[in-house]
Amino acid sequence: MRLSQCFNFHDFRRLAKQRLPEPIFNYIDGAAEDETTYRRNTEAFETCDLVPSVLAGVADVDLSVTVLGEKLAVPFYCSPTALQRLFHYDGERAVARAVEKFGTMFGVSSLGTVSLEDIAKNYSFPQVYQFYFHKDRGLNKAMMDRAKGAGVRIMMLTVDSITGGNRERDLRTGFSIPLKLTIGGMMQFAMKPRWALEYFTHERFRLPQLEEHVDMGGGATSIGDYFTNMLDPSMTWTDVAEMVKAWNAKFVLSTSAAPASSSRTMVAASSTARAARSTSWRKSSTPSVTESTY
Repeated sequence: MRLSQCFNFHDFRRLAKQRLPEPIFNYIDGAAEDETTYRRNTEAFETCDLVPSVLAGVADVDLSVTVLGEKLAVPFYCSPTALQRLFHYDGERAVARAVEKFGTMFGVSSLGTVSLEDIAKNYSFPQVYQFYFHKDRGLNKAMMDRAKGAGVRIMMLTVDSITGGNRERDLRTGFSIPLKLTIGGMMQFAMKPRWALEYFTHERFRLPQLEEHVDMGGGATSIGDYFTNMLDPSMTWTDVAEMVKAWNAKFVLSTSAAPASSSRTMVAASSTARAARSTSWRKSSTPSVTESTY
C-alpha cells in the first residue's frame, strides 16, 4: 500500500500498520485498559450527522474561523502528539509543513521530539504548547519561561492525565523510552527494516522539551512511568489560577470533563480573568468542542 492509495483515515491507519513496527503502531493506535472509551468515542463521532443548508450560495466558500483570537483558514488545527519522530523521522516538522500550507495552527507536546524553538524559527503559524503540570514547580516555571522565549502564543494545560494510563498493548510489547522491548517486540522491528533504516540514519531521537530536566536515557521508562512519577496528582484550581497569572497570555485547559467539572471550569475562568486573559476549552463527553472566552 502506498501514500497515493490513501483516501481517508482508515487507509492511513492501514498504511501505518503496514510500515511501523507493531510496538510503535500499538502506541499510536492504542488506548488504556480494555480501550472501551476509545471505541465509544469512535462510535459517538460516527453517529454525528452533517446537516446541509441548501440554496445558500456557496460559489465562494470561506472555511476560516477565529480561535483564541487567531484567524485560521480552516476550522481545525493539528493537536499535540507525543513521540512523533518514532512514527516518521520528520516528526513534527512534517506536520508543521502541512499546517503552514493549510493556514491553521499546531500544538507541540511536552513529549514532542522537535523543539519549540525549531518550529518557531522555521514557521509563522500560531504555536500552541501542550503542558503537563509537574511536581517540581521549578521545572514548571523553567518550561513556561522557555515557551515564552520561543514565541509560543497559546499555553494548553492538560489536566486529565495526571497519572499514567494502563496501556495494555504497551505492556505486552515492552514499549518504553528508550526502546526496551520484549522478544516478540524485537521480532516485529526486525520485520520492518525500512523503519529501522530511516530511524538510525537520521538525527538522534530526543525529547528536547524535557531533556534538560528529565533523564530518560539512564534506563528505560514507559510513558506511563513518566506520568505517574513526575506529574503532580495534587494539582487544583489554585495551581491553574497561578499558572494563568504567570503566563499572562492566551491559556486553555485540555480535558475530557464531566458536566459538573465543565461548569467549574467556566466559573474558575471567570474569576481568573480579572488577573489574566484566560480561555477554557471543554471537550465534553459527547464529540463536540466548546470554546468559552472571558
